[in-house]
Amino acid sequence: MMTNHNKHSLKIHWAWVVLGTSFITLFVNYSIRIGAYSVLLPKMIQDLHINMTQAGMIRAGYFLTYILFSPLMGWLMDRVGGRYVISFFCLFLGGGTLLMGKAADLTTAILFHGIIGIGAAAIWTPVSALIQKWFGGNKRGLALGILSPSYALGFGLMGILLPAIVKNYNWRMGWYLLGASGLFLIALNFLLLRDDPEKLGLLPWGEKVKSTSSQPLPETSFHYWNMMKDRTFWLIGISYFFISLGVYIVSDFIVTYGVMELKISYPIASTFISILALTSIGGGFILMTLSDYIGRVKSLVMIHSLLALSIVLIILAKDNIPWLRVGIGWFGFMYGPIFPMYAACARDYFPKEVAGRVIGLLTLFYGVGAMVGPILGGHLTDLIGSFRWSFGIGALAALLASLIIGFLRRSRGLAKKGED
Repeated sequence: MMTNHNKHSLKIHWAWVVLGTSFITLFVNYSIRIGAYSVLLPKMIQDLHINMTQAGMIRAGYFLTYILFSPLMGWLMDRVGGRYVISFFCLFLGGGTLLMGKAADLTTAILFHGIIGIGAAAIWTPVSALIQKWFGGNKRGLALGILSPSYALGFGLMGILLPAIVKNYNWRMGWYLLGASGLFLIALNFLLLRDDPEKLGLLPWGEKVKSTSSQPLPETSFHYWNMMKDRTFWLIGISYFFISLGVYIVSDFIVTYGVMELKISYPIASTFISILALTSIGGGFILMTLSDYIGRVKSLVMIHSLLALSIVLIILAKDNIPWLRVGIGWFGFMYGPIFPMYAACARDYFPKEVAGRVIGLLTLFYGVGAMVGPILGGHLTDLIGSFRWSFGIGALAALLASLIIGFLRRSRGLAKKGED
């Protein structure tokens, strides 16, 4: 039953305020996380006098702290709530980004990028868990699909805006401006996020009656060890590792590939990341919504397989810009739903009371893949002198992710606890 507070005090369900705030937060986070690094990297390589392996090490500094702090964020999310976690750690996100503009060599770039990773660890895990608290079971795919354009728009616009900033100022100014945006998120999240619909007298949006399993699980009934012994957890996690490795080899180096190997002008090569981002918006919304009907497993098998083919097209296109854009657009369409779909898997296969912890642990697999991918891809490029073999490794990793997730079946023991 809806309360009078529901009917008269809130004309807009607060789930949409939470979703809107999360949208802005992810927009800024991914502008920093993917857009700034991918677009500014060619200029940083030249200015800091580093090779491709070292460029991958800068990225590894980010993901090292990201994976170390992600389980903590899941635990904090379940204990103190996403509002405080996200707001506080945006200080690291914004502060580290400002410091990146001061990087003078490889060591300081790795250190400052690592600080950004600490802040970023508090964004995706708590946000995705929070959204799934505010939206009912058959609306989670829709909500995460709406959320997915946020990060696409974030790093997509960077492919257009940052080249202009570099032209008129330098690559350091790009980091400064994004750092200020990151600090703005502290106030935004603290003022608008709320942790639980029940505390406002609301049901999750899309639910008509109160869940029969609304009582929290006793602390003794579910532990990390339960997840570590579960086959489902490992299948999801290992698949997540491989797709993360493959995706980041391509997305991190696609602009650098255009500028340094194909000799395409910097402004045109920068638009590659924008094409990837814009096509991922449609892919995120369409394929996430579709997954509510055909299931996450079938969706992920299809997405990973088609993403591998898109990388092959990027390789074969070489410096044929129209075909290169087609391949990148195809890649982006498949890229869009990947990360929110793995978050949805956590809620589909595990109890809602531990969703934050599950997503946090799964993020370890994601982070290791994202850390290994750029180093492996960069080192292979230094050895061979071409990114094409590195991109080929990315395609193979996507196929492995598809194969592994195809073995996933519903885990009866853990899933039964999580059913509404």
